[in-house]
Amino acid sequence: MDGKLHAVIGAGTGVAVAQSIGMEPVETAVLMGAGIIAGLVPDLDTAGKLANKISLSHKMIQGFVRTTGILAGAYAWFGLSGYAMYIGLALGIFLLLIAPKFSQKLMLLISGVAVIAAGLAMSEIWVWLSGSYVAGAALVAHRSYTHSIIGLIFFAIIAFYVNERFAMEGLFWTLVLGYASHLLADMRFIPGNKRGIKLFLPFSQKGV
Repeated sequence: MDGKLHAVIGAGTGVAVAQSIGMEPVETAVLMGAGIIAGLVPDLDTAGKLANKISLSHKMIQGFVRTTGILAGAYAWFGLSGYAMYIGLALGIFLLLIAPKFSQKLMLLISGVAVIAAGLAMSEIWVWLSGSYVAGAALVAHRSYTHSIIGLIFFAIIAFYVNERFAMEGLFWTLVLGYASHLLADMRFIPGNKRGIKLFLPFSQKGV
């Protein structure tokens, strides 16, 4: 399903939770935002728009590394001599060769590790758990573990600690139900979802 539809469904989840507990418009808007985020999170296992928003663009990093390699090589050729020149040229060539290796998946992994480090430094459990989710999402195939019961349970743990930190009524269930809505919308019984999701990984590879 398209990301925009997942966002709309997630927002609807937030509104539904807010209405069920009689929240004011401002709090309802907050839960809508939380629902949108939760509804998009499972697709962090793709190199899509959500991954781009929480990590540096891999194209920008590739361009930076290439430019650095060219400058290093030019400086070595025109400004150095002897072994220093060869070392500089080798460095420039090396940077040019590794530039294509900086994929969105790698940037997502690096971002996740950075969030883990920040969470540990701040002693915020929900932050380093979120970083762990992001880093893990970068390492798994699309529609695998982030689209499974295990992914939902892990996100529910994150949601628990988010709720503990911000203590907002309805926040926990908005996050959990928003995430679950994404899994439901990607199941085979929804038109256009021939692939479905492997809900019971790693115990079953069968799509539902």
